Amino acid sequence: MREQELITLADSLFSGNIAGKGISKGIGDDCAVLSYNGKWDLIATCDTLSENTHFLKGTPPELLAHKLLAVNLSDVAAMAGIPLWGILSLAAPKKLSPAFLTRFMTALGKEAEKYKVSIVGGDTVRADALTLTLTLLGKVEKGRALLRSNAKEGDLVLVTGLLGNTFSNGKHLDFEPRLKEARWLRDKFSPTAMMDLSDGLFEDGSRMGRASGATLAIRGTEVPCADHCALKEALTGGEDFELLLTVPKSKFDEKLKRRFEKKFSLKLTVVGEVLKAGKHPLTIDGKAKKWSGYAHF
Repeated sequence: MREQELITLADSLFSGNIAGKGISKGIGDDCAVLSYNGKWDLIATCDTLSENTHFLKGTPPELLAHKLLAVNLSDVAAMAGIPLWGILSLAAPKKLSPAFLTRFMTALGKEAEKYKVSIVGGDTVRADALTLTLTLLGKVEKGRALLRSNAKEGDLVLVTGLLGNTFSNGKHLDFEPRLKEARWLRDKFSPTAMMDLSDGLFEDGSRMGRASGATLAIRGTEVPCADHCALKEALTGGEDFELLLTVPKSKFDEKLKRRFEKKFSLKLTVVGEVLKAGKHPLTIDGKAKKWSGYAHF
């Protein structure tokens, strides 16, 4: 069973139990969106880092602490939200040294303080391999969370940053979640849909197209590839943790684009447009590809 198949199964089993319980968005987006008060919605996400899947044995605990928080923050950014509270679950082999755990916890505390997140609880357990899980809660202005399911025909498709080669250049462990960038983009460009890129533009863009009942038509020559990175790798390599968003053509402005790039020292690139739903939720230069993204499961 692939990850998307498991998510679809979970959605079919659990989503019938959310009606009337203050849940605006359940399974199937970067965060769940829950009723909080008259001004804010609560957003909730959870990510796991597993040894040999997301990092190799010997990875410094400081990098693990950064990534564990940052992957969750990237989900909050995808909703244009503000992070608040974290709950940590740590499964570790008996042989893992106290010094390693102390360095990890110390680094996680510093990272949390940097992003104004409070770690408020969690759990610990023995395991054969190191596995780290963080649940992150945040908030977003009521009704203003950006979902992946609202891309509209005629929208432009944009991405931030450069894509690909994240494992060879170390970005998969040391990246900056696009929290401030996401809120700026929401306020200036009025995106219809947004998500973060964890499994690659091909896989995640397909999810956005499928969720929106549309086709994302990507132009390969426009994809901002990292140095020495071929197009397929840039589209499927995964762990980019950049933003994918769709913007109405009437809201896109080249001057605003340049302001964004200057303000955040980060590229913002139009890579395609949203078309009426076809046979495939995403195409590359008008063609369907039998590719897949980074497999976490």
